[in-house]
Amino acid sequence: MPQSEIRISEPSHKMRVVENPQPPERSNQMSEYRDEVRRVSKEVPFTLWMLLKWGVPTILIIASLMFLANSLGIISLNIQREVIQNSQQYVESKVSLINKLHGDWLQLDAEIAEMQAAEAGADGNAEIISAKHAQQKSIVNRLRTEVGMIPSSQVPEAVQAFLSSHTR
Repeated sequence: MPQSEIRISEPSHKMRVVENPQPPERSNQMSEYRDEVRRVSKEVPFTLWMLLKWGVPTILIIASLMFLANSLGIISLNIQREVIQNSQQYVESKVSLINKLHGDWLQLDAEIAEMQAAEAGADGNAEIISAKHAQQKSIVNRLRTEVGMIPSSQVPEAVQAFLSSHTR
């Protein structure tokens, strides 16, 4: 009755059944194995060297080109932000906020004038008046920030005149 033997014939671990095997030539198999190990070990440094030689400069060139394109405005990574900022709803909300801030500043100005007229010479409201002046400065700074976020053609003329009369 013939005996079956399982041998690994390839490095990919495919198995085959061999009927009536010949006596194994151990030295020949070891020789093939050693030759394969030597071949692979000789290729590894070459492969790593090629990766370093071509891969790293390629990555650096691609990164440099992307940086250059972004700097020149060829590629814009803020496209979505620009579209949102210039959308009609965004501009309308900013214009209404600007008008509200302008109204708040005018209201504070009227309150300050009223307090100064009521106590002409008394120092009772001096701290309140100085606090309201600080609020006005804060409102002017906020107005400048909000106006910078929308196209200048969308800023109301009253606010443009107001900001030009209130220089920093």
